[in-house]
Amino acid sequence: MDLDNLAQISKRDLEIIQLHQFQQPIYCCNVTAIAYAFTALGYLTTVDEIFYATQLPIASVLDDGMTLAETYDTCRTYIEKKGIPLSIRIEHFDKPSMTLEAFIREVEAAVCDESDVHILNFNTRIAHENPSLEGGHFSLLADYDPDTKEITIADTNPKRYTRFWKCPIERIYAACVDKDSSSNRSRGMIVLRRLEKANLKDNGVVHPSEIALNALHSE
Repeated sequence: MDLDNLAQISKRDLEIIQLHQFQQPIYCCNVTAIAYAFTALGYLTTVDEIFYATQLPIASVLDDGMTLAETYDTCRTYIEKKGIPLSIRIEHFDKPSMTLEAFIREVEAAVCDESDVHILNFNTRIAHENPSLEGGHFSLLADYDPDTKEITIADTNPKRYTRFWKCPIERIYAACVDKDSSSNRSRGMIVLRRLEKANLKDNGVVHPSEIALNALHSE
């Protein structure tokens, strides 16, 4: 479901994510999600930059897609090549510890902490309850409402799925538990966290994500 009035949604992660708009190239949601996440954290990044810096074979993305682990490796390589002060963590949802309750706790903490961004890897057929959809997809966690128990996704393909949409957290969890046939493992999430304290607008300093957005618009 598209969100008509973003001003009435709680801020936090959604506030830094909604400063930016990304449209994935065809079959490239994984790399687009990486670029989207870096930019939301204040490090202006394009899909082309990631391909160039990591020397990622385009055919490996377009022909076979990328697993969660391969996307993590690409993300980590880009961080190392660029010297970006971010930590990175991967969570496959077939881990016994990654229960629905653990996921809810992670999400509740994540959306209140603008120093991190979560990239979710999920099955679109399950998330949207639509059997005609393709399967695996990557997008960003934007918000969570503990009253309705709905999660808000910032999609890497807004032309198809809308820019923001909501889903019951149980359903997105099931979509992340879904097994990726390419890796024979469950899908899951990648967590990026700034290692340096951000300068917030409340302190009279422009937030790094706004600097990135202004630079993008000035080109």
